[in-house]
This record gives sequence, C-alpha cells and structure tokens, in this order.
Amino acid sequence: MKAVFQKTGKHGITAMRVQGFRGYPPMFHPHLELIYVIKGEIPMTIDGQDRVLRAGEMSVLFPLVVHSYESAPEAEACILLFEPRLAGELETELLSKKPIDPFLTDAEGFLPLLSRIIALHKEGSLGDRTARAYLAATVGELLLRMPLCEVATTEEDITRQILVYCSEHFADEDICLRKIAEALYISPSYVSKVFAYKLKYGLREYINALRVSRAKELLRGTRMRIVEIMLECGFKNQSSFNRIFTAATQATPRDYRERKRISD
Repeated sequence: MKAVFQKTGKHGITAMRVQGFRGYPPMFHPHLELIYVIKGEIPMTIDGQDRVLRAGEMSVLFPLVVHSYESAPEAEACILLFEPRLAGELETELLSKKPIDPFLTDAEGFLPLLSRIIALHKEGSLGDRTARAYLAATVGELLLRMPLCEVATTEEDITRQILVYCSEHFADEDICLRKIAEALYISPSYVSKVFAYKLKYGLREYINALRVSRAKELLRGTRMRIVEIMLECGFKNQSSFNRIFTAATQATPRDYRERKRISD
C-alpha cells in the first residue's frame, strides 16, 4: 500500500465538489491541488503550517509538499487536482518552488473558474486542450497573488523518504524511530524532529493512522475475515485493533463494514 500518494483521473485531472471531508494523515503527491471551501471549516496542515480553512478561503498545494487534513463532515468544498505538465510553460515553476503561505484568505474570485472546470469535467468535455487553457489561467492567477520561495530540496526529500518508508512498512511489528533512521541513514533524533515539527504527528499515532486507513479499505473492498485484516494491517491483537479503529472512526470494525454495506 502506498498511503502517501493520490492519483489523478482522466487527462491527469481530478475535479469535484464534495460534501463531507475525510481526514488524511500526512502525505504528498506529484500534483498541484486546490481546495476551495464553500461551507463549513476544514482543519489542515500544509508544509508544517496549521490552518482552519473557512468558507471563501482556499489552500494551494504545490507538488511533493507534505500535507494532512482533519475530518470535516459538515464541510462543502471544490477540489481540483492536476498534473503540473497541464500548466504548460508554468510547469517548471510549479516543480521548483512553493508558496510562502499556501493559504488564500480572499479566494472568492476562484470559485467561478473552479466550478466551470468541475462542470466540464463532469460532462466529459474537459479534453487536453481545454484543460490546459483553464489550468494555465488558474495557475497564472495564483502566481500573481502568492509569493513563492525555492524548495529546500534536502529537507523535503528526507521527509518524503520517511513517509514512503512508513507507507511500505507500517504493518511491521518492529517499526520504530531507530528502524526508520537506520534504513534512511539518518539519526533517530532527526526522524523524531521531522514527526514533531514537520508532520505534527507522533510516530505511533501516524503508524496507527496508516493501519486504520488500510483496514478501512479492506473492510470496504474485500471479504477478508476481520482477524485477517487485523493481522494484515499490523495489529497484534483484537483488543488493540478494536480500540484504535473505534477511536478513529467511531465504529468497531464489524459495525464499519456493516454500515458501508448498507450505504452502498
């Protein structure tokens, strides 16, 4: 499981309007992502900066920047996720820089543009040529309004390496700061610093978030027995699995599976 990546849809674009926002642990992806809040609030962390995004505000996530979201079941938002190549001549700038402040507090002017992209995407009318035109206009407006800085390559690379290692080894019984540090040839104290100040998660909290996320996928998408899912996700016993899963989802694994069956 590669928990730290998201994939774009057809033509390298995902565009949608959502009601209810699921939380995600720290992750990164090679796309540019915009989230415009229409209603409610979405707590999020981007590149170590915490913010509660409110109606009329927008987050701007450049490629390969670490970010996470908290659940916001009452929120309504527009989401646009796309590959940097679709921004044409602006691609190089998107890949080599990032916003100093990734949050726009006065973003109402972007809503008509985002809504049009979402409508065309839903209709199936957003071909490559049209997509490039709309996305170049969107990125151009962003660059006018958001000062950029150069990406600190070494620090960002190490953070991504830590996230990738965790996504590949979260089910290991012996995963710990020392194991991660040894695998990446860095010190345990540096790994601890990245979690505390960059990811805003403790290691155990983050590993449990990845395990719960994988368990939810298996409960929804397979007929595996719950005890098999427990072991697959790295939990040692039913008691700890139930406790950690219930704390994260407000439902036991069995109830979660039944609830998803009914809703589907």
